[in-house]
Amino acid sequence: MIRRGNTIAVARFAVVLLAGHCAALYAEDTSAGKHAGETSAGNSLGYEFVGQVLNASTTQSLQYGYLNSVPGLDTVSTTGPVSEASALLSFYNDTTTQHVINNGPIRVIDRTGTATIFFNGSGGGDFTNPDTFRAGNPIQTCTLRHQVIIDTSSGYFTASFEMTITSVRVFQINGSGYVLGKPGEVYHWSVYGKLTQQGPPSAQIAGFASGSRAASISVD
Repeated sequence: MIRRGNTIAVARFAVVLLAGHCAALYAEDTSAGKHAGETSAGNSLGYEFVGQVLNASTTQSLQYGYLNSVPGLDTVSTTGPVSEASALLSFYNDTTTQHVINNGPIRVIDRTGTATIFFNGSGGGDFTNPDTFRAGNPIQTCTLRHQVIIDTSSGYFTASFEMTITSVRVFQINGSGYVLGKPGEVYHWSVYGKLTQQGPPSAQIAGFASGSRAASISVD
């Protein structure tokens, strides 16, 4: 028979062990998080975007559009509500198909390529002309890979992008300097879209980035 005093002592000892174990796990998680933060943007909500897709051939897919919200920036528009015509920041991706897998009505497409975000102080994007979304100065370039999962019965799809920043460039809005991310940073896009019945475009998309927020920087 175990006495009450011994039971309490054992319980206290177990609590101490558990607390120490949890503290060790927390320390490891924190350390890992800091280490990952050196190259990864994490899961915080970054910029948001609206765009379109043009499948130029059986192997080439272009994605382009504008950023409609960027944490760290007071404005993303030349004037009034942001739209493709007034957006200060645009994107243009050029990707090549690597694999296609059909599984009943589900189609999986893997692609690799490059992505560039541009700053254009006068705006001027036009969805009838994809090249207008690569006007201006490149402020972030990336290599990318993505997976698209399409429900061919409805035309709706989701896509996950992994973006690895290769270069950034300072840009100015209202006299203040900013950078969007840093070289070596890895972040992701979450995209939702729908194929069109007749193109162009091949699809409309919208989504958001994890991380890659704008940071102010001195331009003196």
